[in-house]
Amino acid sequence: MSNNVNGVDSHLDAAALQRENLALRSRIAELERKVACDGLTELYNRNYFLAELSRWSWRVRRYGGQYGLLYIDADNLKPINDVHGHGAGDAVLVAIAQTLRDNVRKSDVAARIGGDEFGILLDTIAPNDLAGRAVRLMDAVKKLKIPYRGMTLSAQISVGHTMIEAGVRPADLILRADRAMYQEKAAKSL
Repeated sequence: MSNNVNGVDSHLDAAALQRENLALRSRIAELERKVACDGLTELYNRNYFLAELSRWSWRVRRYGGQYGLLYIDADNLKPINDVHGHGAGDAVLVAIAQTLRDNVRKSDVAARIGGDEFGILLDTIAPNDLAGRAVRLMDAVKKLKIPYRGMTLSAQISVGHTMIEAGVRPADLILRADRAMYQEKAAKSL
C-alpha cells in the first residue's frame, strides 16, 4: 500500500531511486575529480601533489623504496604570452601537460603545481635512472608542434630531480628539485 499525500504517490519505485543514486554517485565522483585536478591541464593540482608527496615521503621512511621527484618549469612562457596572448600560453601548457601524462606510468603522479610549473612523482625508480627520465621528458616536449590560431608554437622545459629520501621533509625535497631545475635552466642559457 502506498501513501497518497496531496494527491501525489509518496512511494517511489526502486528503479527511480537506483537511477537517482547512480546520478548522485557520478556527480560526487566528478566533484572529487575537480577538487584534485587542475582546471586547465586536467593534471592533478598542487594540493593533491603535496598531499601525495607527503604520503610518499612517509612511505619511504616507513617501508623504504626508491621514489623520485621531478620539478618542471616551462621555459620562455612569458614571451609567448606577451606576443601571442594568454590563450597561446594556455595551449602550450596543455600540450606540455599532455606530453607529461603520455610519458608517465599509471603508478606515477603528474601535477600542475604552479602557473608554468609541474611536478611528477615517480614510483619505483633507481637513482641512476632519474636523470635519464628528466632528459627524455625534455626531449619529448622539445619535439612538440602546437597548433594555435594558424601558427605553430613550440615548447621547452627545464627539469630538476631528486630522490625521495627518508627523513627529508617534502618542502626540502621540492626545494632540492627546484634548485636542480634552475641549474638545468642556467646551463641552457650558456
